[in-house]
Amino acid sequence: MIVNVNLPQWLDSIIYGKYEAVYEPRPQDVVYNPDQPYDFVKLYLGTYFPRSFAEANSIVLKLFQNIKYKDAMQQIEEINILDFCCGTGGEIVGMIIGLQFLLPNLKRINVDAVDANPDAIRVLYHLGEDLKGVDDIKIEFHIHPMCLFIETGQDFEDFIQMLNREYHYILSFKALNEFVQNRSFSVGNIYSDVVDYLLPLLLPDGALILSDVTTKLDDVYLFYPELMNKGINEALRRNRSYKSIIPHSCYYMEDKCEGCYMQDIFTVTHSRKQMDRTKVAYRIICHADFANTIMDGIRSNNCRAVNRLADKFEPYR
Repeated sequence: MIVNVNLPQWLDSIIYGKYEAVYEPRPQDVVYNPDQPYDFVKLYLGTYFPRSFAEANSIVLKLFQNIKYKDAMQQIEEINILDFCCGTGGEIVGMIIGLQFLLPNLKRINVDAVDANPDAIRVLYHLGEDLKGVDDIKIEFHIHPMCLFIETGQDFEDFIQMLNREYHYILSFKALNEFVQNRSFSVGNIYSDVVDYLLPLLLPDGALILSDVTTKLDDVYLFYPELMNKGINEALRRNRSYKSIIPHSCYYMEDKCEGCYMQDIFTVTHSRKQMDRTKVAYRIICHADFANTIMDGIRSNNCRAVNRLADKFEPYR
């Protein structure tokens, strides 16, 4: 079943009213974003921010459907989030709204957000200030936007050294495909390398949520979910300290899977578009000990790693 998310009216008024965001899908123009001008950032805010909001909000709700995970998180009062390639922050706001609803004892969220586009970072900063005056957000939150251009492994290592805390959630939404298209940073599998860098920043009960588009790479007969799953599985086979928990099938099959295709579909409704559809593939990864605890009793779903005819939606059910 496709999940529909309604963008809150107060958020709709901010992005389309105050910021004059524009709804105009341009999939070819969002392949590489760091040098896009401010007018394009307004288009991104009006088109892709709501989609990222819906994706993050839906994914965190799905994560908390695991009762053991929900129980483990119930007493937390302060959450740390890192968003790598945050753009204008749709997934950040989606996470804030979702976590506020799911965690009754939550009092504060701290967000470190990095992106290479200075206009996107500027919009995120001002949007964060606007959200502090919204009555529907009951918790304290602090967003620390950072404008950094990361092109090499050394750049990434320097970025990691700048961070001075561990995180409950590390996010990267629909961004790593840009590194692939630009052929920057990694000579290997970018998903594998980024997972290697980011996983050590997780708290013992932390989760890495890595999401990307479901389209085909330009120059090969390969889809991004296949490349993403192949890279993540390679990283997890190198480091047995971590395991996937979503999709459930990946928890059981990641040792043998060479990178299968999968996707999930969400829709978001706002003042500019009804049921705007977005397709993503995503994995959620935790420390192995924590993953083993919360996955106890959850069955292995059939998946395309062992059955090429399996329903491509099955891993997310």
